[in-house]
Amino acid sequence: MKTWHKWGLFVGSLLALASWIIVLTYWAKLPAIIPTHFGINGQPDAWNPKSLWWAFFLPGIQSLIAGGFVFLYYHPQYSDMPTTMWLMTMEKHKREHAFDLIRTMLVGTGLWVGVLFTYISYAMNASAMQEGVGMNSWLLLGLVGGMILWLVRWTVKVYIATKDAIKNSK
Repeated sequence: MKTWHKWGLFVGSLLALASWIIVLTYWAKLPAIIPTHFGINGQPDAWNPKSLWWAFFLPGIQSLIAGGFVFLYYHPQYSDMPTTMWLMTMEKHKREHAFDLIRTMLVGTGLWVGVLFTYISYAMNASAMQEGVGMNSWLLLGLVGGMILWLVRWTVKVYIATKDAIKNSK
């Protein structure tokens, strides 16, 4: 395992933990009605009664996603890449190169998702406490846009490496 991969998975796990800490910190202070959805302008546009479900849903999903990325890191053949199962039939060094690229993509994506979910958990709770405070639309757009660019870049990189490995194995 590459050192930065270890740190990336660790930071992704810390971000999930941070979301839990944020929600637990705000829980006792939350009003009876909390925001559960935000519009394109970043302002809350749907509210629901305070409940364990609405308050802890995002950190729970974030934790499951982080766990999924750790699982896929150690078992990249199960990632949703079209040729990953086929890679299992290739020579080990060719397969490992493609899997290393997939692992890099997974770690980076996990970090993007972690930052996004942690920010949303914070903004959701902060909005519940102060009327008129919402999410920064530009920050959300930047986070989602950055994540999409990351995914496109690494998907193309994995595709090219896999295609080359397939071509060279014939």
